[in-house]
This record gives sequence, C-alpha cells and structure tokens, in this order.
Amino acid sequence: MKLHKNFVGGNIDVVSVSETEVHLKNEPRDTAGGWFYWAFCVEGAEGKTISFCFDEPDRVGYYGAAVSRDLRTWQWTNSACGEGFSYTFGPEDSRVYFAHHMLYHPARFADFCASCGLQIEPFCRSRKGREVPSVRFGQGQQWMVLTARHHACESTGNYVLEGVLSELLQRPIPGFSALCVPFVDFDGVLDGDQGKNRAPYDHNRDYNRKVPAIYPETAALRAFVDAHHPAFAFDFHSPWHIGGENDKVFIPQQSFLKKADLDRFGELFESVLTPGAMQYRHAADVGPNEGWNRVPAPYFVSYAMDADPAALALGLETCFFGKDGTKFSESAALETGECFAEALRRWVGE
Repeated sequence: MKLHKNFVGGNIDVVSVSETEVHLKNEPRDTAGGWFYWAFCVEGAEGKTISFCFDEPDRVGYYGAAVSRDLRTWQWTNSACGEGFSYTFGPEDSRVYFAHHMLYHPARFADFCASCGLQIEPFCRSRKGREVPSVRFGQGQQWMVLTARHHACESTGNYVLEGVLSELLQRPIPGFSALCVPFVDFDGVLDGDQGKNRAPYDHNRDYNRKVPAIYPETAALRAFVDAHHPAFAFDFHSPWHIGGENDKVFIPQQSFLKKADLDRFGELFESVLTPGAMQYRHAADVGPNEGWNRVPAPYFVSYAMDADPAALALGLETCFFGKDGTKFSESAALETGECFAEALRRWVGE
C-alpha cells in the first residue's frame, strides 16, 4: 500500500502505517495557528479495510471523509469514528483519493467551461509564474465580478459559483458583463495549501487601499475593480471546519451603510430557494461587527464597496458538511448557486 500527496491539492503528513491503521497529520505549512484541510491518495490497498486516524481533533466531519477515484466526482465515506474514519477498498480500488471535504479542481472548471463554450483566459501570473484562469462573458456596460478560493482550501464555494455561472449563461441578465476568477489563490489551490491565515496575511486580507497588494491575483483584482467600478461583487467561501454557524449557509454582512440592501438580498435569496438547494436562511447571516465579523476589514467585498458605494458586494459562506437541509452535496451546492443567480436577477428587476 502506498499513501501520498502527489496530486493537485495534496496535503498530508504520514505519522505511521500498519496493515490496518494509518496515523496522519495535516500540513499547516505557512498558515498561522493551523487549519484543518488535508487530502491524500492511497494506492494498492485493494480488498483491505483501513482505519485512518488523525493525531489532532477537528480534522474529520460528520460524514467521514470525502472520497473520489477521479478527483472530479466525490461522495462521503459515511464512516467517521473518533478522530478519523475507516474505509473498505473494493477489488477495483487501485487508486482512491480522500479529503477533508469535496474538492473542486481546476480541471473540473475547465471541463465546465468547455461544455458551456466559455474561453478560459489568463487573468494574471501567480507568484510561482502560473497563469491564473479567468472567464469573461456578457455584452453589457455594467460589470459584476465573481470570485472564489481567496482561501485555497475553501472549495465548497466553487460548486456554488459553478451553479451561478450556469444559470447566468442560460439566462443572461441584460446590461451586464461578468468577470469570474474562480481560484484567486491559484498557487495554494494547486499545491494543496490551507490558504486561510497565510502569513503574513492571506489573499482576502490583501485589500487595504493604504498598502500595495502583496499577491499578484489581488493586485489584478484591485486594478480591475478600480477601473470598472462593478455594480456587483460576489465572493464565494467556506467557513470554519464544523459546528454552530459553520453548519449553515450564510452571508457575513460587511457594511453598516449597505445593511438594508444586504438584508433585502438575503430575503430575496431565501425566497427563491428550491427544495434541492442547500437551505440558506437570512436570519443566519452575521451582521456587521457581530462576533468575528469586524467592519471595516480589508476583504475583497469591502474593497468593491469602497470603489463604488452603490455596489452590492457580499461573500457567501457555504458549509463543508452541514446538517439536515444544509448537508453538502455536489448537486445541492450547484442548485444553491442557481438560486443565488435567480435572486440576483430579481434584484436587478426590482
């Protein structure tokens, strides 16, 4: 049996391996204070039942690990136990991927774009010289900006974003063009970094107008926002690991001045949710200066509101696991994104 992290998004530290039990740690890398993301691959374990145990708490969710054989289609193992999970490898399971949650890889986004006729174009080059992908569509004079993965590990937001894009492409909103940057921390996504709380600060803390951007992606987004003054800016995230508000879909409201608009959009979003979507409730939103939600903060959505005080800018947090009506699945997250786009359509039509 071989256990490794040699794939896009891989992150693991193997402590010990026996015939039936593997002890693991995740790699915080340059994340200050640690975080919970991990992803690894097992090869050559056909027919075996293995327990995977983490030496730290808060590393496995309600439904065990996310499991995939192709890095595109994911399911839950439904085998959480203590600080780990177990898995029985079938006779055909020569290579199996496991992760903290359901990953969303750049290859999937490329497949989605190809199926929709979208042309991927480089937005900028990352610190490591990689071309950061983006797409643009629409013919309108007003702009909306759609982003995800300001924190590299937060892939649930990509599924919601794909649903938003799908709906907007099928039923465009007249008068608007869109820029989408689906992997803002592109190096972190490919390398398997946590991304959150990256030292000295992460990508979504790099929007202080008094300080030059330290990341090429955020510098390019700042320049685009300053040049185009988008009417809408939406940033798709995942919250903390598990429990309490982290089991919900919610909006952290980032403005006192725009609170009435944020409340109205939340009400619209809740009103258009379909039964198959993850159930967002406006009452679960975190208001300005409630708890950890400090205002103002050097976030992307705050920067967009500063560029155009009339803009509607917000982040949407989509739980990694969820419970009951918010349980995460690919189909539910995609449908949530479609509902989000419908709420936006109604907002424009009001």
